[in-house]
This record gives sequence, C-alpha cells and structure tokens, in this order.
Amino acid sequence: MRVFRELKQLYPMPNSALSWLSSMSIISSTQLESAKRLLFISPVALGDFLYLKTFLIALKKQNSHIEIDIWLDDNRNNSDAWRLSRSKIMQQWIEAEPAFTRSYGCCSSEKQQRAQIFDAQAINYDLIITHSGSKSEQFSNVAREIGPDAFIVSSIGKSKYFGLIDSFLFRHSDRLFKLEENNLPAKHHITDRYYQLLNRIVGIKLDKNDFMPSLTIPNEIAIITQNWLKTQFTDSGRQGPLIFLNHLSTNSKRDWQESQLFELIKLIGNKSPDSRFVVNVTKENYKKVSDAIKNNINLASLQVSVFTVNEHFFELPSMIASADLVITVETAIMHFATASNRPLIAMMRQKKPYWAPPSSQTSRVLYASKGKGYVSDISVNQVLDTYVEMTR
Repeated sequence: MRVFRELKQLYPMPNSALSWLSSMSIISSTQLESAKRLLFISPVALGDFLYLKTFLIALKKQNSHIEIDIWLDDNRNNSDAWRLSRSKIMQQWIEAEPAFTRSYGCCSSEKQQRAQIFDAQAINYDLIITHSGSKSEQFSNVAREIGPDAFIVSSIGKSKYFGLIDSFLFRHSDRLFKLEENNLPAKHHITDRYYQLLNRIVGIKLDKNDFMPSLTIPNEIAIITQNWLKTQFTDSGRQGPLIFLNHLSTNSKRDWQESQLFELIKLIGNKSPDSRFVVNVTKENYKKVSDAIKNNINLASLQVSVFTVNEHFFELPSMIASADLVITVETAIMHFATASNRPLIAMMRQKKPYWAPPSSQTSRVLYASKGKGYVSDISVNQVLDTYVEMTR
C-alpha cells in the first residue's frame, strides 16, 4: 500500500517489519478481546448476505465472546412493500444463523427509525462497522448515534473530491476502509472483496477454499417444499425435470420480459413435454403472473406453476435446492443455486462481473452484449441453445 511504500522510502525497514505493519487490522486484537458487542451496519440484499455471512461467521468463530448484530435499515423510511418484505425474510435468515444475536430491519417511517436507533443505543456497542457505497456518510452518522462511545470503522466506496474532504464527511467514524482493488485478482469473485473487507478491518483468517457459501435447509421447510410440488404436479406419468425460472429483479435493467419467459417455457416444453416448470415471483407479482399463465394458450398443455415465499425465507432456497435446473436473471437466486450446487443458467449485464457465479460444467452465464446491455437483450434462443447444450 502507498503508506508503506512511503515509509520504506523515508525510513528503510527490514521487509519483516513492513510485513508486520501491513498485516495489522484496523480494529486491533486488543480491542476485539475486550469487546462484548459488535454491530455490522449494511443495507445488504439476499445475495450480499449469502456471501458476506461466511466471513462474519468466521469473525464469530475467532471471537466467540462477541455478540454480532446486523443493521439492515437503508435509511429510505418508506413503505415500499418489496423492501419491507425483503427485510423481513432477511431477519428470518439472520435469526436462523447461530453466529448472530439480533438484527434490525428496514423502517417504514422516520419515527420507526428513531425508535430503532433508541433500542440499539441501549445495547452499548463497543465496535461498529459500516459497509455501504452511496450512503457511506449517512451510515457513519447513524453509527455514531447508536454508539456514542463505540469505535467505528466505515467501509466506503469512491471518495468525493479525491478524498480531500473525507475527514469531514466521516468525522463520526474513527477509521475508514477502502477496498484495495489493485490487490485483488483480475478475475476475482465477490467473496474476494468481502474477505479483504473483514481481513483488513478485524483480521479474520480464512482459507481461499472456504470462501464459497453453503445453505442448510431445515427439514421442516424441505417437507413443505416436497408437499407443495406434489400438489402442483399431480400427473404421475409426467414427473420430468423440475425447472425453476425467475425473470424479475428489483431493477428493470436486470429483468427479462414476461413474453420471453413464456416463449422459453413453450420451447422447452415442446422438447420435453413432461418437464415441470416453477416460475418464481414476489407476492406483489403473484396474481398478475398467475393470471397471465392461465390465459396463455401456448402454455395450456404444459405443467407450469407459480411460486412465491409465503411464510419463511428458507422456502425459496429449499425450492431451488429441489430443482434440476435453475434459469434466472441477476438476483440472489443465482447465488442460492450456486450455494446449493444446482445446474444454472444465469443472465447478467456486463457490469460488476465479480458477482457472476464461478464457471463450471453445470453453471453458465449469459451476458447482455447487444442493444442497451439490459438483460432483456439476451434472446430466448440464446437461453434455449444453452439449455439444449447442458441437457444433452
């Protein structure tokens, strides 16, 4: 890093000394030993948390005496159904992970957020880590409100004005962390980024082979999934491959069109009439998509059912784990498929390639390279050709 290069030029030191300095974490081992509670503040989505939790769990294993809590609120303070629903299932997931003690969800109003900050203040956090891109300054401020006496480290994205005013913008934080992209492999994965984050801030050590996540489905949820499949696909003579499809995201640039989805189902169904298709949607889109499928004459003879999470987060990864093939746009679903070792066709934009699932014989990524570079620019025939190649 630059500071160590400058130190070496001004005050020559043995390589071993520089190595020792560069290996020091921002939060020292002494601070970790004396801390009782740590709050991690980040408005993570499902895919983020899937990969991030590996390293937070490692932190807990290496510091078992520390309570680790997660703050999910994104400071929007609105009643958008999708964000509140996602927040709820995120909290269900966090609750199921033994490494974490408590979580704080997204708030629907400023009044609710103030009450949540008040509740967090009562915990008396010793350490707070914030991790965000565009809202780094806001989370730095929230962190100081929650922990007036806490040691706060803010992980920030690109600095404004070449970093000249970072000390002012993040005056509520004790230290800052910026990702050192030059120290990452050219074709790195998001897990490499998260490892650097937690390695540099709290000094966790983890073997590269342990970076990728896994998902353990509770038995009671797996039973619910199998019962649902039995009630949806009742023809004992047509129990073909189960294909899980997801065409929507939280960003229209990452969506596939409904017409494309239906065309793909029709074409796959023509090749494999006993296939079972599960179309995943959020609760807000359930009726619309269900009605569209019922009214589509091209799908009338095919086995197509619409799925949405009803009660618990694990219903989604459980359904994915039951699939013979997952076809999805760029959402957490492609990451759950990877964690569950399911054959996968993922459709992505070419931005942030480090989010792409690691390539393998059973995992293919199709990138939007035409038109505006939106996922909908990936044609039905591209996906169908990939499907045919993978199922030969």
